[in-house]
Amino acid sequence: MNDRDRRILRLAVPSILTALSTPLIGIADTAMIGHLPEVAFMGAVSTANLIFNAIFWCLAFLRMGTTALVAQYFGARDGRACAEILYRSLLLAVLMGLGIIATAPWIADAGFALAGGSAEVQYWGDRYFAIRVWEAPLALGVLTLNGFFLGTANALAPLWVTAVANLVNIGADYALIFGKWGAPELGVEGAAWASVLGNSAALVTGLLILLLRYRSYLLAWPRRIWDFRPMRRLLQTNAFLFGRTLCLQCAGFFMLGMVSRMGEAQLAANAVVLQVWGLASFGIDGFAHAAETLVGNSLGARLYAEARQLARRIIFWGLVVGSVFGLVYFIALEEIAALFTEHREVIAHVSALYWYIALIQPLNAVVFVFDGILIGANDMAYMFKAMAVSAFAVFAPAALVFVFWLDLGLPGAWLAYNGLMLGRFFTLWPRYRSDAWLRSITSAEDAEEQR
Repeated sequence: MNDRDRRILRLAVPSILTALSTPLIGIADTAMIGHLPEVAFMGAVSTANLIFNAIFWCLAFLRMGTTALVAQYFGARDGRACAEILYRSLLLAVLMGLGIIATAPWIADAGFALAGGSAEVQYWGDRYFAIRVWEAPLALGVLTLNGFFLGTANALAPLWVTAVANLVNIGADYALIFGKWGAPELGVEGAAWASVLGNSAALVTGLLILLLRYRSYLLAWPRRIWDFRPMRRLLQTNAFLFGRTLCLQCAGFFMLGMVSRMGEAQLAANAVVLQVWGLASFGIDGFAHAAETLVGNSLGARLYAEARQLARRIIFWGLVVGSVFGLVYFIALEEIAALFTEHREVIAHVSALYWYIALIQPLNAVVFVFDGILIGANDMAYMFKAMAVSAFAVFAPAALVFVFWLDLGLPGAWLAYNGLMLGRFFTLWPRYRSDAWLRSITSAEDAEEQR
């Protein structure tokens, strides 16, 4: 193993562990709720979780944008600029979190109207949402802190933050859903409170790491936190990331809207598949995060050949891990589904999808690493355009054909989603093969200097 591989794995392995543990909050909720007597409970929590995922993924630019900009400044050895990005991103996180709380009733109404589902699913989903929304400022603050840590090539800090969040959430899930350890038996509402407690613990952990390890950064307070030029660059970066993620979430909600109208068993099966799909994608994201950091650091230091070599090697590692996930799902998807629920009808729907879930995993891995490379290069404008084409010119027509015209049901919906991933690959591959992403950071800085 050469030095380049060691650098990659030093960041990727902790990031993989962090990424794999990230969906555990949703997995724990789904698995424990799946052992309650009503199938509608699973659909309710799954639908509410998808709304929260849509919100937090759309606002994940707070993590990705912070990582991209901090990584570049860290590579250029500009500590004050790193601190200014952190403070401005945290301010945005708090304001946006409070905005989500203030508009929660409208968000819930719109989300459940789009998602559909039975009256019972919507009732319990709304109860879950009304409690869990209080975690919004906490979760966005954690995203921002983890973005800063990754930008400074510290992959262990996000691992600690996520581990604490998951330990608290899983323990609180068990106590509050089933009424264990002297806690009240709250069922679906207990799962929501457990998530709030998990994010509270994560934010406290992140702030402690910041205080203990980054004291010099904390002292570099921006002279003008709303200074227009750096704030403009931050907002522009985040706006393209927001648009990209919004396109992805539109596809996700379109998918949910189709599946929720197929029946409660199909909706519950889709919830399980989303967790399984998410587990693989978060695992590959460990290498994508390593790409963000290493590519950003290299470009910030003007080491363009090094950035290209690191990107090529990270793609190789991502492809290996994606192939492992694909093999596991091909062999054992039905057994994995049985861990989530005891309802045989739900398990049968999941196991029927093993071809669609397993075979696409290696290609998914390459797509996720492409994302990390272009984020590290701050090539956000192209990423937005590529996602828009994939969602609206590939996924949407495929869904209309497979689900509404050919009436293939749940397999048709997942065929269409595979089409989305193929669209992303064929739009990102030419960009990676060119040198445009290597020049994107230089172009952005030159444009800023000319204003």
